[in-house]
Amino acid sequence: MKPRCSGCGRRIPRSEPDLILRRMSEDNPIVSTLRLAFHERCKDAALERATSEATPALWVLTHHNVEAVAN
Repeated sequence: MKPRCSGCGRRIPRSEPDLILRRMSEDNPIVSTLRLAFHERCKDAALERATSEATPALWVLTHHNVEAVAN
């Protein structure tokens, strides 16, 4: 199943690079409690999601490339 972009709601094809935004747990920062996928062109929506919450949290933004060598 192809992931949907959390910014625009459209599917993210395997041939397109994407961004993965993970919210890390407060108790154990190694564990991810929320995983969201975004198109590369929807990076503003990803940054808005990470900075808009009232309670501070640790977010990790990862750029996933199509080429295996780039990852």
